[in-house]
Amino acid sequence: MTQGATLHAPARPAGVPAHLEDGEAVYTPNQLWERSKMPRDLIRSAITGGYLPAYNAGRGDKPRYLVRWADFLAWRETLRVGQK
Repeated sequence: MTQGATLHAPARPAGVPAHLEDGEAVYTPNQLWERSKMPRDLIRSAITGGYLPAYNAGRGDKPRYLVRWADFLAWRETLRVGQK
């Protein structure tokens, strides 16, 4: 399985390091868990509850969720505590 597949592949602007993540890359909940170390059940419940936008690439009663990296980062920021 290709990790971080993109919906479309925009060219990287000159001067942008290759290690910077493309916000259009999509990941499964397990891949997000592996990258972020956030609780797997928290990620999945955020998707099914509508708090974390995702694409359903599955069929019928067997969903296969894909989440854009940029959407994951935006959702993760909503969980931050202790800032004034």
